[in-house]
Amino acid sequence: MILDDDIEDLFRTIPLLAGTPRAAWQVTALGGITNRSYRLRAGDLDLVLRWPGASASRYLDRSAEPANASAVAELGLSPRVLAADPAQGWYITAYETGARPLTDDDFADATVFAEVIALLTTLHRAPIRFPFQQGLFQAIDLYLTLAPTPRMLDLRRRLDPVQAALARNRLPMAPCHIDPNPANFLRCADGRLQLIDWEFAAMEEPLWDLAAVSLEADSPAHTALIASLIGTAQMPRFELYKTTINLVAASWCEAEIVAGNDSADLMALRDQRIQRLEQRLADPCHVIWLQQA
Repeated sequence: MILDDDIEDLFRTIPLLAGTPRAAWQVTALGGITNRSYRLRAGDLDLVLRWPGASASRYLDRSAEPANASAVAELGLSPRVLAADPAQGWYITAYETGARPLTDDDFADATVFAEVIALLTTLHRAPIRFPFQQGLFQAIDLYLTLAPTPRMLDLRRRLDPVQAALARNRLPMAPCHIDPNPANFLRCADGRLQLIDWEFAAMEEPLWDLAAVSLEADSPAHTALIASLIGTAQMPRFELYKTTINLVAASWCEAEIVAGNDSADLMALRDQRIQRLEQRLADPCHVIWLQQA
């Protein structure tokens, strides 16, 4: 498999790769909605190259991702970074042979969900600091500047009361992944759970990550686990995070679609998140959460 010239240059210039003839490398695309990831195999080397997609540079500083991934790898929560170029935003890790990404069904399993929460809690309590902080509504407004469609602007206005409620009683910032969807968790062959893809990582309220994983695992048992971790007093705030993250995702999808990303997954995700947002705004508990957050 022959790659774009800028990626092919790595096989000549990066010591980790240049020691092996290009013809010996077996390259396999690993997919991705906005980024390009490849498995690189030659002899005893089995690697993953994560190359940043062009469209995301409109709303992300790619220079931070390799450093974020390296810091988390030191905690044992992510594969170790073996080579990187912050200026270009790419990095290379070892390929986890036998690993598989988690699925929505995995998140629905109470035991697996508890493992996910434990990993995120370790991250949130870690003595590391990511360089960025954005906030839910800053993220939404950034995506809306790129795709100010009437539908998204209307949804944004309807969340003004949520923004006002969340401006009260802010929690301390902590290192957060920001995009902990099931596919970003890897179940390794030895049973370990790891978390990959750190381009959105930032210092935010831990509720962001906890609410994001709860979108895919909404059951009384999962909610009880979250309540035991953060305390019942924080649950209204947690619920408002869950509401708002739906628009974070939908507005991001819209920005990608407007930029020409024709992935069918984007449209399906956007429509799903909008539907869930509408359902939550119509929930009778919504007014209570606004009052108690």
